[in-house]
Amino acid sequence: MKKYIVVLSLMLTLFLGCSKDSSTVAPNNVGNTGTGKGGSLARFTIAFNHLYVVDDETLYTYSLANSKAPVLVNSSYLGFNVETIYPYKDKIFIGSQNAMYVYSISNPADPEKVGEASHIRACDPVVADDDVAYVTVRSGSTCGGTINALLVYDITSVFNPSLIKQVPLSNPWGLGMDDDRLYVCDGNDGLIVFDISDKLAPVFIKKITGDSFYDVIVLDKLLICMIDGGTAIFELGANDQINKLATITE
Repeated sequence: MKKYIVVLSLMLTLFLGCSKDSSTVAPNNVGNTGTGKGGSLARFTIAFNHLYVVDDETLYTYSLANSKAPVLVNSSYLGFNVETIYPYKDKIFIGSQNAMYVYSISNPADPEKVGEASHIRACDPVVADDDVAYVTVRSGSTCGGTINALLVYDITSVFNPSLIKQVPLSNPWGLGMDDDRLYVCDGNDGLIVFDISDKLAPVFIKKITGDSFYDVIVLDKLLICMIDGGTAIFELGANDQINKLATITE
């Protein structure tokens, strides 16, 4: 029970005051190499003792050398209609309504654009690792566009991301990755689990239904899911078993 009280406390920190289209604040391990753990719909993240924030068109960088008094050290114009930010190692991936941008934070105080992948207009949550980035695009929103799909990009060369595969979905939102599993929130159609043992070729495993799913964070064998009306916590078991532990309503 104590474990789940801690998880519920973390979950409330992640989602308190957030709607389906609002920003999600990633919690953090503030340190020289600490990286926040946030959802793919987040507009905030922390890495290398710096806070990175995006609004509709700008990336803001704050030093957390004094965590009680963040200092703005940089701002970079990105373009229009920026949606999300996702960190991985020494890079951040920024999703907009018409592109995915890759920025190096090898110098944490001065993010540098190193790659871009343009695609059809849509809302674009991103998760990534060394070689691949997964992006969801969605129609029927203020972002425009007519495609509902999971896009798979080869980012071996971050200077030239290459679209490898497009997986049709119903109404995809946020997504999360853990080892060889990818979890995609497909709105009213549920939470979809893919096997990504072959990173560039996701294979459908199963679908969790019963809720409308909008974002997911994978944390210590738990899925913390933003659903319609609140938040749900699922436990990951053997052989891809997923069991609901709790639901907190707004």
